[in-house]
Amino acid sequence: MKKGYDVRGTSLVPVYPQGYACSPLTSLYASWVDVDGSHRQEIHTGVDGGRLGEWILAPGPGVVKAVWEANWGWGNEGALLLVHKASELNLDDGAPFYYTVYDHLRYDEIKHLQVGQKVPRGMQLARVSRPGGHAKYLPEVHWEVWEADADRLTWTTNRFGGREWRNRSARLIDPLYMLGLHEPPEDDRSVSVVPFDPAADYRTFPGFTYIFDCPKS
Repeated sequence: MKKGYDVRGTSLVPVYPQGYACSPLTSLYASWVDVDGSHRQEIHTGVDGGRLGEWILAPGPGVVKAVWEANWGWGNEGALLLVHKASELNLDDGAPFYYTVYDHLRYDEIKHLQVGQKVPRGMQLARVSRPGGHAKYLPEVHWEVWEADADRLTWTTNRFGGREWRNRSARLIDPLYMLGLHEPPEDDRSVSVVPFDPAADYRTFPGFTYIFDCPKS
């Protein structure tokens, strides 16, 4: 599998488990196609998905790194950043830290989260909303994954007046890469999505489970 460092295409595609009704990803990493089928103005730095009001689940154990009101040009909205240690994800090589970022949330739903708070795999983080909370946009959560050599943030203000984090050691990768580590695809492309199971033992599970609930169909 390719990681797709710095928003390079990986050709990775999700394969959802039979017998489960997983909410699908609607726009993939490094794509120029938005969730509504329109052409993006810039290449996609994560993956989008989710149905309105659906819970977003933590894909692995970690810690709350930042909770803030963001603005990426769609209006004020909630944003959340978790940091995951490689050791917690049963990864022996590569970067020591992984950041997961969740955009287009409702700030009121996440403002109770505290920096430093431990987050177990499968924890309900927030519900899927719309960019800026505006009804004219389709529902989605924008999910990014970053590798980082050091867990240090600085903050700046973007051209929309919103807060924006920086980590000079962090590099974007395709979230599907992290979802495929448990069972690397034989064709280097088809990633088998694993739903979170609260009864499962993840002590040796490498990487991430899916960020949406997958009820049995």
